[in-house]
Amino acid sequence: MTRPKLRAGQLGAIQTIELPSGRFQARALLADELGKTQRVKASGETEDEATAALRAKAEAIRTATGGPTISPDSTIAQACIVFLHDKTHSGTVEDSTLDVYEATIRNVIVPTCGELMLRDFTVRRCNRILADILESRSLSAARKARSVLSQVCLTGIEYDVLVSNPVRDARRLPLPEKKTSVLTPEQLLVVQRLIHAWRLEDRRGPRPNVTALENGMWIMVGTSQRIGEVLALRRCDVDITANPPTALVDSTIQYSKMGGSKRKPAPKRTRQKRRIALPSFAAAAIRSQLAHAGTEAEASLFATKTGKPMTVSNFERLLRTFVDDNEQALRAAGIDTDEFSTHIFRRTASTILEAAAGITIASRLLGHASEQVTRNSYVVTAEMVDPITADIIG
Repeated sequence: MTRPKLRAGQLGAIQTIELPSGRFQARALLADELGKTQRVKASGETEDEATAALRAKAEAIRTATGGPTISPDSTIAQACIVFLHDKTHSGTVEDSTLDVYEATIRNVIVPTCGELMLRDFTVRRCNRILADILESRSLSAARKARSVLSQVCLTGIEYDVLVSNPVRDARRLPLPEKKTSVLTPEQLLVVQRLIHAWRLEDRRGPRPNVTALENGMWIMVGTSQRIGEVLALRRCDVDITANPPTALVDSTIQYSKMGGSKRKPAPKRTRQKRRIALPSFAAAAIRSQLAHAGTEAEASLFATKTGKPMTVSNFERLLRTFVDDNEQALRAAGIDTDEFSTHIFRRTASTILEAAAGITIASRLLGHASEQVTRNSYVVTAEMVDPITADIIG
């Protein structure tokens, strides 16, 4: 009778024999993850030790040919390992995104529900887990955990452990509160004056790079670029001689634990590549940066002493220090310092443009594929409805 063919990843019947030395040897056939059959051997002082060593060796072979895998008895923590392995080797996920996945798994998911078997992860348990994270940590942590858990469940479906994704049927989490702070033209001038005064303050240690701070602010307000896109600008990306002057948005500065800070040759999304006409104040800010940049075509406008692009974290740290040192004056000008980040400049630009030219133009400037994203996340709607409505109705 023909012996049944082993399925991919299957370990055949284990046989043990006693060796002349008194040790024991375990033998079995193994079909690796690609279906290729091979004989596996391992030894130990006892039959149980030899068998355990054989199973460990078989698992190592499976992992080497197909990566780590999960079984019906795998926990959520074990499934997360497989999920991260698959994402890392897929070549479709940015290193910075992998960092977020790994941090969410390590700091939130594993401490909360890592010991739960994946097959026992139901809609009811998902609701309880997310509610616990929301209460004990934050809405942001709960939303990130929900996203990662949903993808881990898809991994479980791929490995035939789950038949459906319980996260999809779980209760929705609250939406994050929309930030509503924007700067008026008068407040922008206040910020500029404070930056100039900050430049002249007596201080110990190195002086802050206030030129980069001020120019970065005006470029973000004039183009609605993200700070990473601004810091990625090179001499060859801007044309100050054109009428009007333009800037090409085709890259961003990105950081990951694996690769450090580097220039990614695409914006946040590849489809967001665009060339932007510059208002006069943004063009002036770029001229100022060009005066300090290298002469090479690919020289960074916002460069360190070594010529490398300034990192996002360094610019944001510079901005936070400025806000902390000038908090009282900023609040006196009616500026919400709690929401004063680089995003306030992008939000200011989109709000001004939407009010003057409509949501379509604002969305195109920001590089969004959907106008709804622009309205939901960036445009702050004025409280006062246009008085023309009274004339129309009356």
